[in-house]
Amino acid sequence: MTASNRAAEFAGQTFTAPAARSDRMRDIVVAEAPRTAIRVLDLGCGTGSLVARLAETMPDATVVGIDVSAANIDAARRAVQGSRVRFDDVDYRQFSADPFDVIVSDGVLHLMAGDTAELIGKLARDVRPGGLFICDMPYACAYNTAFAFVRRSLRAIRAPWLDHVILRVARLLHGREMGLDALRERVGYMYIPPERVMDADLLDAFGAAGFRRRADHDAPSTSLSQLRHRVTVFVRDVSAR
Repeated sequence: MTASNRAAEFAGQTFTAPAARSDRMRDIVVAEAPRTAIRVLDLGCGTGSLVARLAETMPDATVVGIDVSAANIDAARRAVQGSRVRFDDVDYRQFSADPFDVIVSDGVLHLMAGDTAELIGKLARDVRPGGLFICDMPYACAYNTAFAFVRRSLRAIRAPWLDHVILRVARLLHGREMGLDALRERVGYMYIPPERVMDADLLDAFGAAGFRRRADHDAPSTSLSQLRHRVTVFVRDVSAR
């Protein structure tokens, strides 16, 4: 799938991250990032839950949230306001700004179609030397390989009746902790296999772009339908230009 087709697939959709997930990412960013007047980019910010938490917890930081879905950005602008917060509906590949001190990507990088080396090259240009890229995404394991196959199979036969079946199963499994609107948001993701996972090849690509892997953090799974994730923290080489 091309990058433009994938962007069109997400356009008009909303995605609200569970509070516990945004809390966990906030805690990782706060633990890893400097406590100074830094600039932070939330790449694929959804409806702004992580942006809100970062702006509240990091009072000297400026936080920018971008998302390919205008519906997400509209919801984020209504929910999160402040002089240190900005949102923009834009495909990251067309996004242009001065380099950031920290870029955060929570469950987004594996969904972005297109050439991986080009994507990582853009990330390298958008993180200042010595800055951080903090990425939550699926990693290489047998479960993720099998579930990616399931998602590709579902995608090949997608139909309204299958959407209905997936939603009914989701309500049975998660109806107590998640509302119907939140479950509906997640149906579409059952048809999207990962474009990439965190594996040796991807780590090599980050290394070639001047990123050094600094830490890994667990990202507990909350559903059998969720790919297994891990949060990886990269530091941009201070000698990079």
